[in-house]
Amino acid sequence: MKKTMLAVAAVAALVTTSAAVAHLRVADVRTTAATFTATTPSNVQTRTLTCAGDTVEVTTGRWSGTATSTTAQLNGPIELYVKSVYNVTKKLGWADGWVKIRTSGNKVQGSFSAVNTNGTLDGWLRGSAGSGNGKLFGSLSGTFSKHGGLTAGGIGAGAAPNTALIAKTSGCKPQSTPRPSVRLLVRGDVEAVSTTAITVKPRDGSAAQSCAVRSAGQVDRVRVGDRVEMKCVQVGGAWQLESVKRK
Repeated sequence: MKKTMLAVAAVAALVTTSAAVAHLRVADVRTTAATFTATTPSNVQTRTLTCAGDTVEVTTGRWSGTATSTTAQLNGPIELYVKSVYNVTKKLGWADGWVKIRTSGNKVQGSFSAVNTNGTLDGWLRGSAGSGNGKLFGSLSGTFSKHGGLTAGGIGAGAAPNTALIAKTSGCKPQSTPRPSVRLLVRGDVEAVSTTAITVKPRDGSAAQSCAVRSAGQVDRVRVGDRVEMKCVQVGGAWQLESVKRK
């Protein structure tokens, strides 16, 4: 997305550059840019639907990371909330959400909408830039995946395919999956946890049990040593985490 909105003395214009604009005031407009990576997940959930024969994934979640910029307000910890609707069959979809960058004494925040073409976001961001009456307008781009979050991100920076799409309502239904018939319940202490697996030692002293983690959001608040109740289901002969709750 290579568009920037500028406003000086109440006159607005669109120009085809890959910049963002901060501090929107009469006689005070300047370009800026930032790059970012946000790959630490929180509360990520994905639903898979079947729509007119196509497979569609609806993913929601938050990812945090770091933004880098020569503009102080855009240089610091970044957090993004994303709702992604992605047609896996056609490798095309869209994403909506918000961005926050927090620095000492300042907070940049704004909402965005973007087209997703085979994992590449091409969007537009609008929000506030720090204290006072600063505003931020500019392109937002990057690479997005439900497992990896956002990489090669740019606000007013980077290349994007400048893609448009038309989306219409179609018959969508959740993908049918066999209901698990074998379940595991473990009450005990967490021995190990990662974005791919969790191991819990039962309180009765029996052997520790491990289950695969489907998404990092399932265990983002669990730490080694926590006392938990873990529920797992057997899928394809392997234990898969259904839920884990701290006690």
